[in-house]
Amino acid sequence: MRIRKEVSTGWIRRVLFLFVMLIPLTVFAQDGGKATKKQKKAEAKKEQQKEQARKSEVRARKEHMKLQDKKTRKRMKKNRKKGKSYVSSGNAPGFFKRLFHKPH
Repeated sequence: MRIRKEVSTGWIRRVLFLFVMLIPLTVFAQDGGKATKKQKKAEAKKEQQKEQARKSEVRARKEHMKLQDKKTRKRMKKNRKKGKSYVSSGNAPGFFKRLFHKPH
């Protein structure tokens, strides 16, 4: 009978040991939590700054285009279209074709 009691207490000790070892894992899993008001404000401010930066960049591009003469705008448009077609198709001209192209 004495042997049986030792086995049952060993089993209980193992279960308690595993339970104690797993408790910290559940505690760390809850770090996400809710965002505080300060964090939300900071996030909103950051988004607003990004939006303002994007808008100012668009305005600057438009202003830059207005300052160019008609030939330059046409050349810029042509180069922009060519660049988009190369990127979208993945068929950029080879090294030698770029090296020995005809000038404007």
